[in-house]
Amino acid sequence: MAEYLKNLFGGSTAAPSQPPSDDDFADYASAPSPSPIYDPDTSSSTADPFPDISTQPTPVPYTKWYRIWERASPRDFQTEAIILPFILLLALLHLWGRRTNKRKANAWAAVHTPLLEKEFSSVGFSSRRQSFKDELAQGGADVVEGLLKEKSANEYITYATGRQNVAFLDATIKLYKRYNPTTLFMEMALGFLFESIRAPKESMEITAWTFDGKERDLVPVRNKAELDAKESRFKGLGNSGYDACVWAVVHKEQMKALRDERYDISLTATRDHKMLPPWASVMSESAEITEALLTKELVEAIEKAGDAFEYLIISDQPVDKPSK
Repeated sequence: MAEYLKNLFGGSTAAPSQPPSDDDFADYASAPSPSPIYDPDTSSSTADPFPDISTQPTPVPYTKWYRIWERASPRDFQTEAIILPFILLLALLHLWGRRTNKRKANAWAAVHTPLLEKEFSSVGFSSRRQSFKDELAQGGADVVEGLLKEKSANEYITYATGRQNVAFLDATIKLYKRYNPTTLFMEMALGFLFESIRAPKESMEITAWTFDGKERDLVPVRNKAELDAKESRFKGLGNSGYDACVWAVVHKEQMKALRDERYDISLTATRDHKMLPPWASVMSESAEITEALLTKELVEAIEKAGDAFEYLIISDQPVDKPSK
């Protein structure tokens, strides 16, 4: 009733309710409109209406595809002019090194093949039985086919068989890497600076493998007739077996390296011998073996070889130490 009378006589009216304010969106409502980005490349107001024509690149004239001299000058090939002579020099050294090593291998074969043919019935990798004397007499830079095999550009091998009590013989010729002077120089420098690294050298290593009484087991037979023929063939040959031993004559400069590299040599004791030159020594397990093997002819051959001689080893033990 009081509220009705208040309104009837002009009482104060309540203010209408205000809607909630959007203060959270004030930043978005007052954000300025983006202004255009100034690009100096596309702006024509600051561009130079009169560019300097002398600084502009000169266009290359269009010519036929094969008329290179009209589109290029010798100055464009300065880098190639510096690199190509070095490449040509390396190629020539490579060819010279390979040919030189082949000549040296042939020279060794020309001297030693007649001796091998005298001691073995078959020399080389060919199945033929005639001598290589004619091919070796011709000389040349090519390796004699069937006699030598090129294992690498600085290593050549040959083979011989057909001797009583000897299964076969392997010969390896190792030469300098003349075809790669950079590698050769680095290996020589490392060998000179570090004692643990062997400097490269030219050498020839021959290994003869014995039957040791097992030749009967190595000859195959297919029937009883071949078995009887094999027994009759080996009947008068005797026994090729021998007592186990390790014996060597070694150049004293090679003794330490051989002991480190070969297990069989590490089992021996070193002794000087009156028959040997002062720069050589005997490495053996027993003095009795030395008296039986060190003959006058062997001593003369060692003295004749001189500093080229490194070692002569007779061994029944492995080169590498057994793991068990």
